[in-house]
Amino acid sequence: MIAATLDPTDPSVRTAAHDLAERLVEDSTVEQVVRSMLLDVAEGSRVVVMRAEDDVTPAQAAGMLGVTRQFVDRLCAEGVLPYRHLPGSSHRRIRVQDVVDLASERESRRNGGDALRAAIGGARG
Repeated sequence: MIAATLDPTDPSVRTAAHDLAERLVEDSTVEQVVRSMLLDVAEGSRVVVMRAEDDVTPAQAAGMLGVTRQFVDRLCAEGVLPYRHLPGSSHRRIRVQDVVDLASERESRRNGGDALRAAIGGARG
């Protein structure tokens, strides 16, 4: 896994990210994604880029999902989040793609619930 940290609190990093984002002028999907990431860094956000096939620990998966590690443990135990054990160990690893898929699914359900609440609220009004 390639790991690099860009400190978005460093003004030179933010300026360089903004300048590079401005040089991307094509509308290809790749350039749109890279431009978006660079603009996020330019605005002070931390951006993490990982390969889908990389593994993370349950604690890292929890950080990606914005939940506790204990909740990730429960998702693994219930079969909601696939994992594998390291050879000869009880330590678990979870594929980044599985975490991303679960995050997307949770977001879709959350958006659906918000739409339903809005529709019910509008029907009462």
